[in-house]
Amino acid sequence: MTDTTVKLFKGDSVGENATDFLNGIRRRFLTTSTYSEEEKIEYFELSLKDGSYASLWFSKLTAAEKKTFKDLTVAFRLQWPAKEMAEKSKGEQQEELLSMVLDPVAVGVCVEEDDILEWGHVRWARKVAELGARVDKDSALITQLGPKRETWAELVQAIKDIPTATMVSMRREGDRIASLEAGLIAANATIAALQQTSTCGLTAAFSGMAASSPARACADPVRRNLFSAANTAAKPTPRYRPDQERLQMIRAAPVMLQPRTPAGQAAYVQQMAAYMQAHGMSKPSEDRSYPLTPGTVAVGLGECHQCGQLGHFFDKCTAAVERRVPEAGTRWRQIVQSIISRIVRAAREATAINVHQENPKVPFANNC
Repeated sequence: MTDTTVKLFKGDSVGENATDFLNGIRRRFLTTSTYSEEEKIEYFELSLKDGSYASLWFSKLTAAEKKTFKDLTVAFRLQWPAKEMAEKSKGEQQEELLSMVLDPVAVGVCVEEDDILEWGHVRWARKVAELGARVDKDSALITQLGPKRETWAELVQAIKDIPTATMVSMRREGDRIASLEAGLIAANATIAALQQTSTCGLTAAFSGMAASSPARACADPVRRNLFSAANTAAKPTPRYRPDQERLQMIRAAPVMLQPRTPAGQAAYVQQMAAYMQAHGMSKPSEDRSYPLTPGTVAVGLGECHQCGQLGHFFDKCTAAVERRVPEAGTRWRQIVQSIISRIVRAAREATAINVHQENPKVPFANNC
């Protein structure tokens, strides 16, 4: 018969459960009927940690309180009552259920629980299903996940049916996008730091000189054409904006990403209608962010300008015609990528100039 070892009880240790300790003692006695009352009480005493609060409590018990193991059990439960679980309301459980969002880090990764290896995304689905089965008894919430889901068990099975290779590929793609975004943030931080140096101040000064407007003509020039209108309004000179300002405007504009679903397509049609009504056939710019085709990634991530996906460039794109973005959408992605490329290139050049200025070499200095 297997010997059931009971962990020594202290009585005041964090993480101890007095009821579990007592139940362990009782299970031990149920496995064999050879224990007398005196042996049961002695075994209980030997299961208390020497010098602990529980050992001190036992030493102060009266003879009547430990006459039999049943009497000892009553005294023990008076000193350490069983813990009562705080039952959550249905509203609190529903809120907990809705907050159980799948962590991308757990997708396609094996996790261990109770000495059992399990895929992280499958474990998440199982936990959600366990809570959902208790809270959503009428299956009102499960139907919000799609018409093909009628029970929480079907959700778990649907997650299990997804090929593991697909989940791993999705996680790696998410990691790659996060890495690109982190690189872009780091580049912007470098540019911001360089703007605080005198070199960047000099570069900005030259940029201002290059962007100066030409001298305006006389208010009343000599008419060389008698048939020309005297008050013909001249076209306003486009305002020059540095690339940094243009990039800030692009980032401040609301992101209009939509999934490749019927609902996403409908929202995209509305966005296109609003764009045409506001700007007509005007080309996209930092003032006019062009709506992005459903299912594509955000602009400025080094994506393909023709299909709006990551993993390849324009000249290597093999996307079908129906999967390609409109011509204006391609132009918009090219504009954003050009702005970012010029900013990064300017930062590198400014760094090189700064290093040169810190180490000047004046030729023929001895002849002065």
